[in-house]
Amino acid sequence: MAKSLVGKVFRVPPPPPTPSKPLEEPTVATPNTKTTSDIRTESTIEPPTGMPALAETFGEQLVSTVKHGQQLSLDAAQSWVKAASVLPMTDMPDILGIPAMAGMEAATTYVFDVASDLLSAQREYVLKLASALLPEKTL
Repeated sequence: MAKSLVGKVFRVPPPPPTPSKPLEEPTVATPNTKTTSDIRTESTIEPPTGMPALAETFGEQLVSTVKHGQQLSLDAAQSWVKAASVLPMTDMPDILGIPAMAGMEAATTYVFDVASDLLSAQREYVLKLASALLPEKTL
């Protein structure tokens, strides 16, 4: 039989003490990691794009991280296909009234073309909206 917990007293430990000094900004570990003070002094120099150096560095690190994740998932997919290729597979039967699907590469290219057009239209819209809301340069 299960024991009843009715009427039992449980003690909850107190929360940990708050730090007496303020927390420092976290640093992302990369081969070119710089200290926060290095980044602050560098961020006063505007790169040609008009973005602060810190934002540009963040963008570069984000793209690098995404590409690394993509490579890992690609390696995993290739390993899975290689392992599954030894299993017996039957062809899918044709379904009446449904045309054959385009190749995977053609379908992927089409979807990314549509996404690219959509992103371009969205960018145009946001730039027009920003210029309408902020007609003067705010820097």
